[in-house]
Amino acid sequence: MSVKIEHYINSIVALILGVKFRNTKSFGNSNEALSFNAKANLLLDLEYLEKNDRIKFQIFMEIRNKFAHLYEIDTFEKCFELTRNYNKLLKIYEIDEKGNSLEEDMNYMFICLSLDITSILKAIEERILNEMSKKFTQRRFTEEVYKKNIEYFKEHPENKESVNHFIEFIKNIILNEVDEKIKNKENPHI
Repeated sequence: MSVKIEHYINSIVALILGVKFRNTKSFGNSNEALSFNAKANLLLDLEYLEKNDRIKFQIFMEIRNKFAHLYEIDTFEKCFELTRNYNKLLKIYEIDEKGNSLEEDMNYMFICLSLDITSILKAIEERILNEMSKKFTQRRFTEEVYKKNIEYFKEHPENKESVNHFIEFIKNIILNEVDEKIKNKENPHI
């Protein structure tokens, strides 16, 4: 589970940075790669991750590290005994009933945490893609208007002020349309 989540966080941070994560030192498998913690902090610093969600990432990382680095940690009970995060998770997910087996409850809690982190990352990815789409659309619109504006003013310099007012009017309509499409999860380029 942690390998899949780390792969997902790599792809999201690389998307933000505009790099192909498979071809970088920062997201590779070497000891030079950024840690899971560093990538989560980067998402927090860039305001893609909320502080409350950062706590979930921290707990997930601690669990992952105990299983990955300590030979004697082979059950969730042993893991949570060291990390002391089980009660935090119970509070986060507002669970107050216990099942038949503490190990099963802890395993279930880890699955909930993993699914929650995956859904947080999915929401971050959607937000990034929406922001990128909007920026691309705005830049493309601006470039096209600028190019056509120059052509038009060469032939009709007397209309410059009224055309610029009209362009601003149309620009606001189109940007509102793009915002609405993004909100409705539609492609804003069409």
